[in-house]
Amino acid sequence: MSSRPLSLPRCTGSLVLVALVALAGGACGSNTVPSSASGAPTGTSAAVRPSTAPSAAQSTSAALSPTPGATASPVAEPPFAFPADAVIAFYEGEGLSCAPPIASTKAAGWTVRTCQGTDTAGRPVAVGVVTDPDGRLGDGFASVTALPGADLLEPTDSLDMLSGFLGAMLGEAAAKDQLQWLAGHLGDAYAETTFGGGRIATYTEAADDPTRIYVEVAGPSYLAAPAP
Repeated sequence: MSSRPLSLPRCTGSLVLVALVALAGGACGSNTVPSSASGAPTGTSAAVRPSTAPSAAQSTSAALSPTPGATASPVAEPPFAFPADAVIAFYEGEGLSCAPPIASTKAAGWTVRTCQGTDTAGRPVAVGVVTDPDGRLGDGFASVTALPGADLLEPTDSLDMLSGFLGAMLGEAAAKDQLQWLAGHLGDAYAETTFGGGRIATYTEAADDPTRIYVEVAGPSYLAAPAP
């Protein structure tokens, strides 16, 4: 029931966090909840389902991030730190082109929205957010793809973008705690770890296709959602 990502511009975790703090501050100050439902895109595997920011950003991130055991907010379920709309707005600002929401083929009643672009080296990148029927972020994924003609994507070439995306999902402090795990497993055919009641996974396009590397964060509600 996992979601297979696409691609996006190369950015550091700090840059992602600073921009998202500003965007999420406005989103969380609003009583408007996104109306779209959420879910995972087609063409995804079922695997997931079985640099420092300024101190002001750190404190804001801590305020936005749900505490362990907290009830899901109107905009993001723990362990997610920011609303889906704030994540999309950030990546649109970074030059990605984001498609309208579509129904998930993996989670009944959920909606997925994906964005695509390129990093500074021209590698295709993508991100996606998956929201529940109340608009709460419950799953997110990102990918980096090798340049045309390349036989594989070096994990180091995906680290900046994918670690930045992890910060966009979890907030700076939580993401930093997971970076060693992420760096040690990028390029694996599949690896996962549990976090905040959900799962973090990294995987390649296929066991015999190392040209695209993904990171995905799935929350407990998404993992428990029935298939359509």
